[in-house]
Amino acid sequence: MSINVNQDYSRFYIGMEQLKNYGSNSAAKKDTIVKYRFNTTDEDGNRVMDKMSKEETMKVMNDISSQYGENVIVQFSGDGLAALADSKKFMSNREMTAEEVAAKEARDAAFQAENVIQLENTHRIVIPNFETNEQLYNSLSGVDDSVISSTMGIISNYLMPGDASGMLGQERQDMIAFGLETAKYLAENYLDETYAADYMSAMETVAKYGLNASVSDSGKVVYNTQEGQVRMSGASSNYVDMESWLRVNDTDLYNQINELNQSIINNKDGESHAAKFIELYTKATKEILNGSSNTKADGDYVDWKETVEKTELPTTFKNVKYNNFQSFFESLQNQSSLSNSWISNNLNRFMKWLMV
Repeated sequence: MSINVNQDYSRFYIGMEQLKNYGSNSAAKKDTIVKYRFNTTDEDGNRVMDKMSKEETMKVMNDISSQYGENVIVQFSGDGLAALADSKKFMSNREMTAEEVAAKEARDAAFQAENVIQLENTHRIVIPNFETNEQLYNSLSGVDDSVISSTMGIISNYLMPGDASGMLGQERQDMIAFGLETAKYLAENYLDETYAADYMSAMETVAKYGLNASVSDSGKVVYNTQEGQVRMSGASSNYVDMESWLRVNDTDLYNQINELNQSIINNKDGESHAAKFIELYTKATKEILNGSSNTKADGDYVDWKETVEKTELPTTFKNVKYNNFQSFFESLQNQSSLSNSWISNNLNRFMKWLMV
């Protein structure tokens, strides 16, 4: 399928990073690099697009570059750019030899692997349960961005991946166990012990979400992770967010409170605000106390939460050493259905996330 050079290129965008310094001329310094990748297949080998022609490549580069200001560098990569990058003739029109073509392809592949893998986890995952999401992000407060990105990579690739095609049930379970070990490595080496316990508690819960998922015949992983009751940061475990509860259970009262709040903001009928406020919020509190624990939704959530809490984590790896990458790698070998080459490749990937 040929690329439409007039389309929205957002699906090819892979990340942005700030530059501390670029160039010696202060008037021409750049402060941002934006990266796009045009691959002909996705990571599972499914065809995405045809290789771009030289003309298409130049058009796409111009279209995208024109969207940014002068302080931005736009970087392109991917095998879809092969028509431009792998032109068989040099500027002198001399035909490249087979050895030169092979060497160039190897350099391009190495460059793409190095740069793309470090930008895999630039987005931030929202864990689909309020309490777990809050616990995870609180435990990551103040840590280096590479630790956050590595955590995102662990979750999306090992604990809660979207695809498990080609993997047996035991391999998927061992992959989750591998993800927990890499999380433990982060906790041991990159997190203050004050936050490490909360971090591992959150990651272990995420792993349980993964273990309770179902896999379709096509390999798609489906998660039945429920949001749970919304709590304010620092509130007790039985705190119920009033606004969220009313939005679902009493729309009329929810609208009345919103209208009251808007009236307060607009400073209307100031003398009646206090009495009305007490009336509505007292009514809402009574409804929540009398009704929230008896709804079917609450019952479903309690059952689901109990199932998650009773889920046993895999004990695939034993006597793992976390003091350095070499001992970490060696202690993970020959203990699972995952091959040593798989473990080696994925630990190298993990090292790149951490920029080690």
